[in-house]
Amino acid sequence: MLKCLVCVTVTVLAFASPTFAQQCLHGTSETPDQAARRKEVLTATRNVNNLEANQPGAQNDAYLRHVELASSPFASRSETVKKLNLTPGAELLPGWQLTLDVTPNGYWFMVKDKTDPCGFAYISNQLGVIFNSEPIRPGQDPAVVANRD
Repeated sequence: MLKCLVCVTVTVLAFASPTFAQQCLHGTSETPDQAARRKEVLTATRNVNNLEANQPGAQNDAYLRHVELASSPFASRSETVKKLNLTPGAELLPGWQLTLDVTPNGYWFMVKDKTDPCGFAYISNQLGVIFNSEPIRPGQDPAVVANRD
């Protein structure tokens, strides 16, 4: 009985947490303004992949580090890319942070919405496939709660 009471208390506190009580910016209740921001950064995400794929080293799995993105030949030819802030540590677009990691065989990156309390992000790598991502929240996946015992 005590174990059940503890589980119920933890569940109630998790749902009462201010982090999870806030409204996610992207999802079923997404506003038109947030949808426009998300679509704009999706284009930016595709362009980061383009910067990596259209530079001379890509054929040999040698990819650009974050500090090198702005000097990519593709960056100077694309009006869309010229609107992005490719400076490491700066927002790629207002409210969106780019994290890029290059390895000997490829790269991966994430473009995260810094204003979304749910942590929405786009993630991609040298394969060019873009995934949308957000953290799993309490109550979202029954398997996560079931495995806590």
